[in-house]
Amino acid sequence: MAKIDNKNIVIVPEQAVSRGRQTFGAHQEFKWSEAKCTACDRCDRACPVDAITLNRTRQVKKRMRTAPCSQACPAGLDASRYIRFIAEGKYAEAVAVMRERVPFPLVLGYICKHPCEAECQRNEYEGSLLIRALKRFAAEKDDGSWRKNLKIAPATGKKVAVIGSGPAGLSTAYFLALLGHKVTVFEALPDKGGKMLSSIPEYQLPKNVMNLEIGTIESIGVDIKTNSRVESIDSLFAQGFDSSVLAIGILGWGKSLKLPIPGSRDAGVSDGETVMADVDAGKPVEFGQKVIILGGGSLAFRLAVAAARSGAKEVHIFGQEHTGDREADSFEVDEAVAEGVIVHSSSLFYRVYSENSKAAGILGQKIRAFGYDRAGELGYDPLPNTEERYPADIVISALGRAGDTPQGNLEVSRRGVFAAGDAVNEQRSVVESIAAGRWTASMVDRYLGGSGNLDQQLAPPESSKAVTPIRSLLRRMPSPVPVKQVRAADGSMAASEQTLEEKAAKLDAERCLKCDLCYDLKDYSLDTSACVFCGRCVEACMWNAITPGVGYTTVVEARRAAEKAESAEQAGKRKVYLYALRILVAAGVLLIAAVLLSKINA
Repeated sequence: MAKIDNKNIVIVPEQAVSRGRQTFGAHQEFKWSEAKCTACDRCDRACPVDAITLNRTRQVKKRMRTAPCSQACPAGLDASRYIRFIAEGKYAEAVAVMRERVPFPLVLGYICKHPCEAECQRNEYEGSLLIRALKRFAAEKDDGSWRKNLKIAPATGKKVAVIGSGPAGLSTAYFLALLGHKVTVFEALPDKGGKMLSSIPEYQLPKNVMNLEIGTIESIGVDIKTNSRVESIDSLFAQGFDSSVLAIGILGWGKSLKLPIPGSRDAGVSDGETVMADVDAGKPVEFGQKVIILGGGSLAFRLAVAAARSGAKEVHIFGQEHTGDREADSFEVDEAVAEGVIVHSSSLFYRVYSENSKAAGILGQKIRAFGYDRAGELGYDPLPNTEERYPADIVISALGRAGDTPQGNLEVSRRGVFAAGDAVNEQRSVVESIAAGRWTASMVDRYLGGSGNLDQQLAPPESSKAVTPIRSLLRRMPSPVPVKQVRAADGSMAASEQTLEEKAAKLDAERCLKCDLCYDLKDYSLDTSACVFCGRCVEACMWNAITPGVGYTTVVEARRAAEKAESAEQAGKRKVYLYALRILVAAGVLLIAAVLLSKINA
């Protein structure tokens, strides 16, 4: 635990409090997440039977990256902290928080995909905070005061080449320059900015906004050379660069950049040229029922057709090239598709896995960046929850034999070479590219002998008022984001978001639930034997820290079933009573009728 501002807040690493969900009751009637609980005691106060016991101190903790918005941000921006600064009118401090993680806060304020907003807990009420709009509002008021706390390490004497001046390349260059390395960015085009320049319309991201932030990166010593195409990695090392980073964008995918496939040279992987030679010679080849072929060239499609015609039920091609790229003729692609071959084109970073010394399939996963360290080991930055498993009876490599090096390609499979951003797999958002650049900069620094630590404290401590967890919810609708109709490059009219007014920004920032703050929790328990399962605690929690478990539904359903049975029993008793009453009434009527008849006859 490291204290900041001594009185007000204690920062607690995420792993210290994220011990997972704890269940209460033998049948898991409830689930409680310590990582989400702020110890606000709303659930305790809402419980009508005092089934909840919550013991806490008044010490406030800040749990690093536990707020849902921060967890959802690929770059790890501490949204809760800079939003609190905005609510207090401290806009320069808010920018300093952003600058701790990204070199493009204003650009992100204009065009970020804002995955944070989808996870904002305020969605449970009136709607998410306007996190992107708030970022833009504060970044436009940047006065540069964050620079006074910016630390640039002494020169290390190491030189790094970055190919590509898009968000991934420039982010890598920025963080490496802060670590004291001499960084040169090579851009093949006449202008700087990569996809920020070429893929985003002017009405969404004005060029002067992008150029302003690129200028900041250049001001700390990054040298950007335009009209400078790099044809090979060897030429860079020959010029004295100690490491290189390929951030060549989506145009590099499947064309000039060749990704490694871990395990593709293992003994359990069949050689495609050998298998094809056996097929051409008429020798029997056991393909099995599920076949995976690595490679996207002519050999891969010929093997796929042979496997399909041999009786295989599933044939998959995993190629780095786009379907039917220059290495495979269109008729070969059409023939394979007609045979039912499934083509995975430029989609996943994948690696071969083995069982009992035999290739058993591949694991596909989306990644942001990768590279080789001093030991020649591959490291990569994966995207969570994107791994897919493809089992197979046989895995065939049609990538060429070991030692084959295609001419004119930017090979990555050597020490000190890293790749980041869209060049790695498929087009990603700017914020994801920035995250890739940050990870890559850390790995390159480690390769060059540094610690890889990029953390800096640019913002001052927060006030005691700001770091007080909230205990009650004030309903307030999101501030409307102003939109202006502008003329796009093609002559059509398009909607362009404008910057929030100051009052609207502060009002929206004040809606933050401060999910990253909590009181020091000593003990939390829920006595399910006393619980009446009214659900008030679940409704009271603003952070979904306590949720119904499997047993909750079982208990509620059992209670409802018992109530239904009791109701049915009571209804049955009433039915018998009414039946008896009807008989008595009928008997009484008959008796009266008999008496009347007897009097008439008399």
